[in-house]
Amino acid sequence: MTLVMVGANPRRAPFLPLSASLAGEGALGAVLTALAGHRSVAEALVLATGERFEVYAVVEDGMDSYDLVLGLLGSATNAGADLAAHGYFAEGADAAAHLFAAVAAIDEFAAADEDMAAAWCAGVAPARARGSFGPRLEALGDAARALAARLAAADGAETADALGATVAELARRVFDHLDRRQVLAVGDDGLVAAAVAALAQAGLGRFSFVGAAPAPHGAAQASPVVSAEALPVALGNADIVVAAPGAVPLLDKRAVRAAMRSRRGRAMLLVDVSAGHAAIDSRAASIDDAFLYTRDDLVRLTQDAPWSQAGRTAQRRAAVAEAVRDFSYQLA
Repeated sequence: MTLVMVGANPRRAPFLPLSASLAGEGALGAVLTALAGHRSVAEALVLATGERFEVYAVVEDGMDSYDLVLGLLGSATNAGADLAAHGYFAEGADAAAHLFAAVAAIDEFAAADEDMAAAWCAGVAPARARGSFGPRLEALGDAARALAARLAAADGAETADALGATVAELARRVFDHLDRRQVLAVGDDGLVAAAVAALAQAGLGRFSFVGAAPAPHGAAQASPVVSAEALPVALGNADIVVAAPGAVPLLDKRAVRAAMRSRRGRAMLLVDVSAGHAAIDSRAASIDDAFLYTRDDLVRLTQDAPWSQAGRTAQRRAAVAEAVRDFSYQLA
């Protein structure tokens, strides 16, 4: 028996009458009944979203699965005889790869609001009711849900890395060169660490810390840990300040103004990564040559940034490849 996936291309004309036919009461049930009743089909599940219609099935080896499935689909929905000329097909591990890529929202038909794992779950109940849901499809669904959970867990780390890269980009925009700039990291928040890593990768080598934090890889010199009492001096020496709440009291406008006075007109980039209570007084933004960005600012700037999209896609492709590799052992 062979796992196959057969889909109707939403960019071709026959998809519209197919969608209209499937909107009718009992239409999906009729498709499943036709599939489950065929002697060459052992398992079948219909996965349908607003702009996607795919059948995942386990069929006898050697069958022309493409024509078989689309033929049954066309007959059950009265969608027209030309439907078979406008579909797409995958077999074996490639069928699993197609589903996993859809779950990861990196396939060619992916839609922003499409939840493929939820759509799969919605397709299980009617398939079970008609006796067309079996162990192969159950294993495929389990793998798809595991991938969705893994991607959701990875989103937090991806977001931190992308926001850190945005901090480095802001530093490039504020300063003509970065090689001699001093960074002060306040707190050991995960986003502070991501920003420090991105700044080190961008070429900064001078760091100091308030709170327990390791020296970033590639720092030009040892990175001292500054006591809260020495913070005013460290603040005056810092070109870039990345702060999380809790390590020190709020860096208020008075403290920032005093630091800027000692800097004599040299710009300072202030980044407050706090999600709740502020780490830097928002009024500091009114001080000349002090450039304050909040976590909300970072999120907004990162949403469509190329480094965010490229990194996210690369990590999702890697997760899909790993899921396909793991699932392929079950197909052997």
